[in-house]
Amino acid sequence: MSHHTEPEELRSREFPVREDMAYQLKVWRFERVGWYVLVLLVILTLLGLFSRGPLSTREVHSGDGRLGVEYEMFHRNGSTNPMVIHLKGQPNAVLEVELVGQWLEGFEVQTLQPQPVRSASAERGLKLWVQADAKGEASLYLSLLGDGLGRYHSRIATPGGATVSFNQFIFP
Repeated sequence: MSHHTEPEELRSREFPVREDMAYQLKVWRFERVGWYVLVLLVILTLLGLFSRGPLSTREVHSGDGRLGVEYEMFHRNGSTNPMVIHLKGQPNAVLEVELVGQWLEGFEVQTLQPQPVRSASAERGLKLWVQADAKGEASLYLSLLGDGLGRYHSRIATPGGATVSFNQFIFP
């Protein structure tokens, strides 16, 4: 009888069932890797890779601090995510902001709060006028429905020259 150094359970057998232990170990390793990938995907999802969460939530400001945008970098097609635009200007003034770029191709604005004083369509986007408070501040809350696929580049600007640019990605 030949002496094997490997443990009995890892040896290939012919009886009662023909087994190929090298192949079986590969299958088990593959299943284990599959589990790790699944756990990693769950963690990334919780962190917001596909939507809201620390990996997705971004905040950008113009150099002069007069314009700021909070947005989700990652979206899922068919899901809604918030976007907040912060404006600073003269106290109680009506502030103008322009949203241009590819975002209108990938997103549909579902809600807009508060209602702008007025709005107009720009060349490749939207112009909004909002009422500032006594401190000269105003915020616009948008709810965006992702109805595209892939990467979208957007730019938000004020007539005073404050500009922020950012990218968003919509998963299937």
